[in-house]
Amino acid sequence: MSKSVQLLAAVLFIGICAFAQDSTQPAPPTSPAPQRRQMRGDRTEQRLKRMTKRLTLTDDQQEKLRPILQDEQKQMQAVDDDTTLTPQQKHRKLKEIHRSSRSQMDSILTDDQKKLLGSERPRGDGMHHGRRAPANPGTSTTTDSNNPQ
Repeated sequence: MSKSVQLLAAVLFIGICAFAQDSTQPAPPTSPAPQRRQMRGDRTEQRLKRMTKRLTLTDDQQEKLRPILQDEQKQMQAVDDDTTLTPQQKHRKLKEIHRSSRSQMDSILTDDQKKLLGSERPRGDGMHHGRRAPANPGTSTTTDSNNPQ
């Protein structure tokens, strides 16, 4: 029995030592804000790169669009970070920001580029357009089966 007690004590001692070593590790930064800011800048550049490829933007157009996209991203992040807004209010504000940016971009793009940009996403109520209920739910085929003809 003494061997099993010694073995148990050794396992506990090793576990405590391992735990003590882990607790001396520096704590991760509490705020990823600098990293997030860098990612936002990258997102703007990635979006500009995609638009350049899709719309064959000129260098001049790219330079004019960059501040619009940066400002849009900054405004959208501010809305996203605003904890006083309801999800519906955030959604409305984000749509408003996007519309404003789009109208600014339209003054820089050619008619063909505007058409291509417009076809980039399906029209409707944002990303959730596919989840909407039918326009006339009372006209489904299930109600017809209840009416004998």
